[in-house]
Amino acid sequence: MGIAEGQTLVGEVSDGELRLMSRDTAVRKAQALVRKYVPEGVSLVDELIAERRAEAQREETEALADGRK
Repeated sequence: MGIAEGQTLVGEVSDGELRLMSRDTAVRKAQALVRKYVPEGVSLVDELIAERRAEAQREETEALADGRK
């Protein structure tokens, strides 16, 4: 079954059935679902990093403008 004693499980109810899976399996399933909606050649990780850097830059600019640094 691929599930070890003491392992965390994730449950899903579908078509009136309760299905249990390992956390790793649930993560892979979620990744596959999201991947269908991400355009070819787009890296969500790179986009997230760029957004975080831009936000940090905005905060730095605001702090300097307010004289906090």
